[in-house]
Amino acid sequence: MFYGRRGLIKNGYTLLDALYHLVVFILFSQLLIMVFIWIQKQNDTFLTDEQIKWELFVNDFQSYLENVKDIKVSGYDDKIEITYFNVKDSVQIGQLRDVIRKQVDFAGNVQMLIGIQNLKFELLEQMLSMTVKFPSGLVKERTFFVQIHQE
Repeated sequence: MFYGRRGLIKNGYTLLDALYHLVVFILFSQLLIMVFIWIQKQNDTFLTDEQIKWELFVNDFQSYLENVKDIKVSGYDDKIEITYFNVKDSVQIGQLRDVIRKQVDFAGNVQMLIGIQNLKFELLEQMLSMTVKFPSGLVKERTFFVQIHQE
């Protein structure tokens, strides 16, 4: 407090002003926390490592379904064997533990997708369905059209 020309002038905050500012601060902080939680959920939904790995794998896998002479599903529906037109080597793609791997004439081990729990192929005429389950519980499925060339 100080004295001016017109008498006593009060400066400063009252208890009511302080409580009002505290309530506004708490409301804004809660709103900020909710925004951060929402952003984290969006990141978990759209930017998971499994989603990115899956899309890259599917893009790579689709390149093996060109110029196909014959395709067979074997094992426990977890392996396919692809033979190509005008190429003597065959390619096998299947699951080994937690990895989808590619072999050429049953030799070698090229890792295509790491960190899976289960893989299943299903072939209906020229449609090849692939279902992959990840350890997090995420299940991804994709169906490919396989153009089989006749000699």
